[in-house]
Amino acid sequence: MLGAEVVSVKAGQQTLKEAINEAMRDWVTNVRTTHYILGTVYGAHPYPLMVRNFQRVIGDEARRQILEKEGRLPDVLVACVGGGSNAMGLFYPFLEDASVKMVGVEAGGEGIQPNKHAARFQGGSLGVLQGTRSYLLQDEFGQIQLTHSVSAGLDYAAVGPEHAWLHEQRRVEYTYAKDDAALAAFMKLARLEGIIPALESAHAVAEVMRRAPGLGRDKLVIVNLSGRGDKDVAQVAEKLKL
Repeated sequence: MLGAEVVSVKAGQQTLKEAINEAMRDWVTNVRTTHYILGTVYGAHPYPLMVRNFQRVIGDEARRQILEKEGRLPDVLVACVGGGSNAMGLFYPFLEDASVKMVGVEAGGEGIQPNKHAARFQGGSLGVLQGTRSYLLQDEFGQIQLTHSVSAGLDYAAVGPEHAWLHEQRRVEYTYAKDDAALAAFMKLARLEGIIPALESAHAVAEVMRRAPGLGRDKLVIVNLSGRGDKDVAQVAEKLKL
């Protein structure tokens, strides 16, 4: 609609990793006339910094609005983590607030087994991919493993380096939701609230549902819906045989 040329990636698993590879190849081949940009907090400096600063409007608005509505900060923030931009956008303005717990939810896929998930903090190790040192899903030889998630946006072998730092600092807790839990959360939110979340976001909703019995009615929880699920409706209907 806006006149851009959109090029599909046919290599490998045809996921975000391959898309970044192809974008980088095109950029270095045509460096005089093109430039590379990335929509997540990944890549070489300054891309993680730039994207975090753009995305922090999410957290700035959430912080302001919760103080206006409730008169206090939330107890827990929950967001899905693929590359990690929506989570970083939400978390960043709250990092200095020690009372605010933060939870990032990765893609557990079919379970934490090689080639069956995309949970880098559960099954990964430190390495370098596409110009960034972070947690990767790799074998003992440093070869990048295949990944799987029902959500295309979380189906990635690495995670943004600032998330790796927050994990090592233990400022953010990183967990995962499996495909079946994300699909159940997708349907639950749609039917209870009339909100169809992206499958990426459904992983965060699944974690909130899992924690709900132990939270208590007085707890304030912000769960970030990073996108709309219009793009996922047909896939979910097929998966659940609706």
